[in-house]
Amino acid sequence: MLALILAVALLSGLAISRSEGEATTLKDASMSLSLPAKQASHGIVGWLEGIYSYMFKYDKLVEENESLKVELAETRRALREAEAANAENERFRELLNLRSKFSSFVFESAFIIDRGNTNWSRIITINKGEESGIEVGDCVIDSCYNLVGQVVELGTGWADVRSIVDADIRVGVQVGEGGNAAMVEGDFALMQKDRVKLSRFTDETQVLEQDILLTSGKGGLFPSGLTVGVVESVHTEAGGQVEYAVVAPGCELGALTEVFVIKDFSIVE
Repeated sequence: MLALILAVALLSGLAISRSEGEATTLKDASMSLSLPAKQASHGIVGWLEGIYSYMFKYDKLVEENESLKVELAETRRALREAEAANAENERFRELLNLRSKFSSFVFESAFIIDRGNTNWSRIITINKGEESGIEVGDCVIDSCYNLVGQVVELGTGWADVRSIVDADIRVGVQVGEGGNAAMVEGDFALMQKDRVKLSRFTDETQVLEQDILLTSGKGGLFPSGLTVGVVESVHTEAGGQVEYAVVAPGCELGALTEVFVIKDFSIVE
């Protein structure tokens, strides 16, 4: 009887062990089949998370980029306004300096609105005219009291100025430290180079390169003491007598934007 019981128990144990082994084998097979799918699923989830993270960072970068563009535009605008304010302040300082140096002058500031450069003349047009008390013959200077020219024609809101290099300009000057008299006058050939001629010397006049020419004030057309230009070269005759000199204007005609019309001044005779 005891032997029978032991035999039954042994057979039951063998059956259970076989059943568990088959279950393990089935589980291993199932895991082997599902593992690639799980790994692939995990990889897809990671890839999608990476895409989302990239898109999030990209959108944030785009937003920051737009913000920086706005900030840069504002900075540039502020810089332009500051530069404009500085330029205006400098212009006011120059005008105040001009008025203090020539307190007897009555000025009218004006802006250049046109340049009529032809083979025959050098005319500039300004935005002030008879409504501002400007008259034909008035002298025009820059902010450094260099002679620019003379008003030759005008109307309401405009005036034409014959520039210092125009072929028809005539200005009495004093030459160098000696202050001897001479005449600056336009010349067609020199006008093409933005230069004028110095001539009509007195017997006492000596002319050297780099001599500064100032208006003499004689005749009442121009006030005295304005810078006309600098002697650039001296040309002599065969006997050594000075024939004429080439003069570079004191003002920079091509760079000018604003000028000052002298409407009244004290005449020196």
